[in-house]
Amino acid sequence: MFKPSCLVRGLNMTHANRTEIQIKQVFFQMQRFGSINRYEAAAIGVCALPARMQDLECIGLRYRYRDENNVADEHGISHQRIRRYFIDWEKMTPEAVKIFAGWGDDNDKK
Repeated sequence: MFKPSCLVRGLNMTHANRTEIQIKQVFFQMQRFGSINRYEAAAIGVCALPARMQDLECIGLRYRYRDENNVADEHGISHQRIRRYFIDWEKMTPEAVKIFAGWGDDNDKK
């Protein structure tokens, strides 16, 4: 099973199973809909979107982002400067593209 790891302050950090699921949920949401913000992430059970984006970056995903204004949360309250993340396929290495393309194959089989 996939175990993302990243060096954080010199320590090798390996994520728990729930984190793995959240990482894949974020990727699949971005792949399906083109982007994701914190409220869309919360709706699928991901509470720490910036942390999951860093996890994805550690395993090769390259992304870009845009800060948006007047974004409504689940209660209809409007917020400013909400970050929306997009996959940047052009900046990814061929190895990373292959890894993430394989994730799409796994998702299609389920």
